[in-house]
Amino acid sequence: MEKNTKQRLYLYGLLLVSLLVQISFMGRMAWLPDLVLLVVVFTGIFWGVGEGVVLGLVAGFLRGCFSPTTFPLDIILFPVVGAISAVTSKMFYRRNPATQIVTVAAAALVVVSVHTLAQNALSGNDVELSVVIYRSRRVLVSTVLVAPLFFAPFQAWLKLEE
Repeated sequence: MEKNTKQRLYLYGLLLVSLLVQISFMGRMAWLPDLVLLVVVFTGIFWGVGEGVVLGLVAGFLRGCFSPTTFPLDIILFPVVGAISAVTSKMFYRRNPATQIVTVAAAALVVVSVHTLAQNALSGNDVELSVVIYRSRRVLVSTVLVAPLFFAPFQAWLKLEE
C-alpha cells in the first residue's frame, strides 16, 4: 500500500493529538480508551510491519516521556505491538470489526501484562496479573470496544484502500 508524506503527517499528527488527549483527560475520565495504543494498532493493521514498528517506536518514546517508570519498556513494547498488529492483519480480513477488536484486545493485554510483570520484577511486588486487569477493566473494555469506531473514520480520512 503506497503511503505519501501527507498521509504520514496526518498519522503522526493523530498520534500526537491522541497522546495529548490521553494525558489531559486520563485522571478525570475512567472510561477513556488508550488512544496511543489504538493509533499504534491502527498503523500496524492498515500500514504494515515497517510503519507499525516505526510509529510504535515514536509512540513508545513519547508515552514513556510522560511515564518515566515505563519509559524503557514502552520503547520496546509499542514497536512489538505494531508488528504483532500487522501480522494479525495478514491472517485475517483487517476491515472486519471482529479482527480489529481481537487485535486491540490482544495488544492491550500484552501491554498490561508486560508492564505488570516488569513492575513486579523491579519492585519485588507480587501483584497478580488478574488483579491489575480487573483494576484496568474500564480502560481495557473501552479501548477494545471503541476500536472499530476509532478505525473507521481514519481509514476514510487517510484514504486507505484495500
